[in-house]
Amino acid sequence: MKVRVEDFGAIVAIDDPPALLHVDPTMARALGAQGEARWASPRGWLSAPTEVHVLVTERCPAGCPSCYVGATPDGPERPKEEVMRALQRLADAGVFHVALGGGESILREDLWEIAAYARALGLVPNLTTSGMGMTARVAERCRVFGQVNVSLDGLGTVYQASRGYDGAAGALRALRLLAEAGVSCGANTVLCHRTLPGLPALLAALEKVGAHEVELLRYKPTGRGTRDYEERALHEAEARALLPTLLAMAQRHPSLNLKIDCSFVPFLCAADPPLELLERFGVIGCEAGNVLAAVRADLQATPCSFIEAPIGGVDVLVDAWDSDATLLRWRAYHEREAPEPCASCPYRTLCKGGCKAVSVHVHGDPFHPDPECPRVRAWNRGETFVAVPLTPNGGHPHARQ
Repeated sequence: MKVRVEDFGAIVAIDDPPALLHVDPTMARALGAQGEARWASPRGWLSAPTEVHVLVTERCPAGCPSCYVGATPDGPERPKEEVMRALQRLADAGVFHVALGGGESILREDLWEIAAYARALGLVPNLTTSGMGMTARVAERCRVFGQVNVSLDGLGTVYQASRGYDGAAGALRALRLLAEAGVSCGANTVLCHRTLPGLPALLAALEKVGAHEVELLRYKPTGRGTRDYEERALHEAEARALLPTLLAMAQRHPSLNLKIDCSFVPFLCAADPPLELLERFGVIGCEAGNVLAAVRADLQATPCSFIEAPIGGVDVLVDAWDSDATLLRWRAYHEREAPEPCASCPYRTLCKGGCKAVSVHVHGDPFHPDPECPRVRAWNRGETFVAVPLTPNGGHPHARQ
């Protein structure tokens, strides 16, 4: 068990079941935490990220047209010793999880040493992979990870349209091998205009191979993904209908844990769901530079995996966490700077302005209302926003309970 003091009490990491629990000061004291100084003078943000995304390589032979890091067959990566030093610094800060990704992470022959080192530091390493090179032996070695997610945007022609080659069979095989090896595994699925129609078939296939979860990711216009962003991004009608669409699919596939990334929150709010309903399911908006942070393959830190401009080396996330001007602005934007329509939006404190990576691409400024948000679209047209019904009769699911 790992306990980290926070403004509200503490975050407690447990292994069975794997979870991060938020507890109040009374429980924190009972667990041995000494946080009187922090509880007396709260700062308004976490003492460190709970998870940091660490790119261990930019090597990958696939050449996917939407790759957010622009990975290539001879892409750069830093020596093992430098990656380990970065992990040591993150462990010093009290980080709980590190998500190791690429490029194709499995191409690093020393990946297993890096992951084992993270474990020795008290970090839980997770892995994202395309599934390339997955064998029964590799799947067994993946038991060092807390979770392994395989990138899988769809089946057959849907995968082909998204990634530029048909790798769906290989990804499904990788998931099957991981499940057989007893590794907690799931899929990372980028939802865009090309892949959304294939989601029902994909979820059915994932259930069959034993996947535990599906992480639904919004298409981000970074790396090579900037080239055809306008064509790939979800259309406005698709974005507005996202919450009722996902609720219906979750009912059809109860064995799958359907998760969304924080950038989807503006779309969910298009249905005007009660705030307590979103809070009940742990829905939060952009937490870059607070709950989450990232380390690029060159070991430069950024507030988010999809923001290219670095704020400095990994040490910034440790030594300047409470003072770095960029991090402070990211955390406070929705409270101090958010313009209309965000300023008067009832979901402002939860959504936090939407996806800053999309705003950077469209407006050149991360601190601009998310241009794909249905409310922002209506505001820009000078229209009154009208919510989409969450159920066929226009009610909310919790109203029937």
